[in-house]
Amino acid sequence: MDFTFSEDAEMVRQTVHEFVRRELLPMEPKFLNTRNPAERSEIARNATDKLKEMGLFSAGVPEEFGGGGLGPVEVCIIAEELSFSIVPVEWGDYTPLLYECSESQRESFLLPVVAGEKRYALAFREPEPFSKPDEMKASARGENGEFVLDGVKELSRAEFDFCLVFARAAEGITCFIVDEGCSGWEVDRSAEPARLVLSSCRVSADRVLGMPGRALFLGQRWFALARVSHSAAITGVCRRILETTALYARDWKSMNEPIISRKEVQRTLSEMAGGYESLRWLVYRTAWLAQTGAQFQYDSLLLKLHAQTMLNRMVNDSIRVHGGTNPPVEHWLIRASGEGEALDMLRLAVSHEVISRYTG
Repeated sequence: MDFTFSEDAEMVRQTVHEFVRRELLPMEPKFLNTRNPAERSEIARNATDKLKEMGLFSAGVPEEFGGGGLGPVEVCIIAEELSFSIVPVEWGDYTPLLYECSESQRESFLLPVVAGEKRYALAFREPEPFSKPDEMKASARGENGEFVLDGVKELSRAEFDFCLVFARAAEGITCFIVDEGCSGWEVDRSAEPARLVLSSCRVSADRVLGMPGRALFLGQRWFALARVSHSAAITGVCRRILETTALYARDWKSMNEPIISRKEVQRTLSEMAGGYESLRWLVYRTAWLAQTGAQFQYDSLLLKLHAQTMLNRMVNDSIRVHGGTNPPVEHWLIRASGEGEALDMLRLAVSHEVISRYTG
């Protein structure tokens, strides 16, 4: 069995690895120290521009949508390496929902995103959490060939050119493309995260993504791949947390002795290392399955569940080693990694598959 990357994949890894250390890590002190969100955004934009110059922007987007068409293994390498830094770089890890754009929508929204000309935000979650689709408060009613949206949604980002809004329509949960051409909405940036306030927001029927009532089924063809790449990004975050914790354990002293001399710290650090390595192996095994054309739907669910569980564990272990504090670098790493899919929903999906596989 050969566990090494191909020559092309190793070239991608080395290129992105050097980019992170040459361009991103030196930006981190300024990113950490500024209190100005606009200045942080400017730092991130500069980093993204540098990545575009290298030809890696949208490298993982399928060629049919105007991207570079790199395989799952190479996409995971990019995701892992870039997420090692707290400086957020946009490189083309887009939601699969965008791949469901109609031909006209593709020209106005998908292709500009792939080209780096537009940015989008997701508006799925709400201030009041819900566990079932029919508990979603945001509503959409049909009126004179349009839809009228009302409610409050949490945004995945505060700055965007358009957003994908999920609301409960008569047909079921529907996804709408909302931009400056639609009236009746505003962004509340005082909230964390920022909120989209919809007040009789009028959206034309041609801004429905997919079919009305079918929003929860959009992008299914690509969501398994998205789980793998997001898990790879979490792997990079875990690697940085492990490195930060190891440096602290080596250098910090208590009673004139490095805290690494304590058995509890030794146990925690070794378990963190084992958890990180197990996650990394699972990421690239699943990416390899995807690249070879094998079935990997179950593997992607299991991987995503393991990745988010491991991230939570790594954070808690790091805080314990640091004496109950969360280092600023880790705060931004965790924030950048996002919440992803709810753990309860992942556990439900995995448990159903386990029953099917292991009980005959």
